[in-house]
Amino acid sequence: MTPTILSKRLAALEATGEIMLRHYTPDEIEAARLRYEALLGEPCERTPQQVAYYTTRTLKEIAADYDAMLRGAPAPWL
Repeated sequence: MTPTILSKRLAALEATGEIMLRHYTPDEIEAARLRYEALLGEPCERTPQQVAYYTTRTLKEIAADYDAMLRGAPAPWL
């Protein structure tokens, strides 16, 4: 990159820091909290198979299993 491109990017980056931060009113904060809570579902109880899985696996094994699940493998506790 040429120095002029770097100068332009630096100027653009510094300009973003001058934007005034948004201050929320307590009513807006409460409304946002209620919207967030409405999105949260009730946590599901773990099945005995899930409990056994999480108590017998190491963190590395769990990470590898989740990696495989992201690639389409079935959940190991099923």
